[in-house]
Amino acid sequence: MRHVFSRIIRSSSAGVLIVALSASAASAAQLSPAWKLCHAADPDERIKGCTQILSDAKREPRHNQLAAYVNRGAAFQAKGDYARAIEDYSQALQIEPGSVVTLLARGAAHQAKGDLDAALADDSQAIARDRKSAAAYVARASVLRAKGDGEKALADLDEAASLDRKSAAAVAARANYLHTKGDHERAIADYSEALKREPNHVPALIGRGACHYAKADYDKALVDLDAAVKAEPNNATALLNRANAWRGKKDYARAKADYDAALALKPDLSAARKGSDDVSKILARQTATNAATPDASASPQLRQ
Repeated sequence: MRHVFSRIIRSSSAGVLIVALSASAASAAQLSPAWKLCHAADPDERIKGCTQILSDAKREPRHNQLAAYVNRGAAFQAKGDYARAIEDYSQALQIEPGSVVTLLARGAAHQAKGDLDAALADDSQAIARDRKSAAAYVARASVLRAKGDGEKALADLDEAASLDRKSAAAVAARANYLHTKGDHERAIADYSEALKREPNHVPALIGRGACHYAKADYDKALVDLDAAVKAEPNNATALLNRANAWRGKKDYARAKADYDAALALKPDLSAARKGSDDVSKILARQTATNAATPDASASPQLRQ
């Protein structure tokens, strides 16, 4: 039985590997117990299953060995064990040196580990193998941004956007870059294009909302952030940004509710903690004096 390994998407800002595991032609019921675990969403279960398969790898076709190494590597990466992830990806590349998916996966692990030169080498090799891979250009742009080479990063994002004219990912990645450079109008145009392609693309909704917020257009920001929260109610970043937009409109009660909702999802989210504390003080003063303190009510920066 031939098994399919991960499809990866790396965000332009964080170098994160996102994994979607599946079996090609077989239903889950047809998989062996070890393969079921090797395709599991839970990283620990995946490591257990893939390790069991690799303990007797000679019994498996080479493609299945490749799948087991990549799936286990992705599980290690999800746990923050980048060294083991890189080791598994390297084993996979010995089996299939030209695997673009594996090169990008290892590049993402190198970037997360802070080894930008190694990440750049892997992403560039992936592009050399497949010059029509928009994902590879987006991945390399992420590394170039981290290295401070914005001009080359933008060139890669332009190439990715030209290659992928159907999905939202590439054009949204370019929008993220433009937003961080303060070019909010062009960023909004790209986010809007991404949302034409995928109306519920939450990163684009959050990003466009952040651009509107940066322009002090809080009503438009709230429209986008409301949509983001509706699409993903447990997205702490969307809740945090919406809280900031409510705060910009001086609706401190709603801001407080969203800050607290974000904290319930991510108790260590320091920006939400500070925002909640700040608006709590403002609300207390309003109760006592019916007047807000200007300095305390200043609008914070939105996250992307």
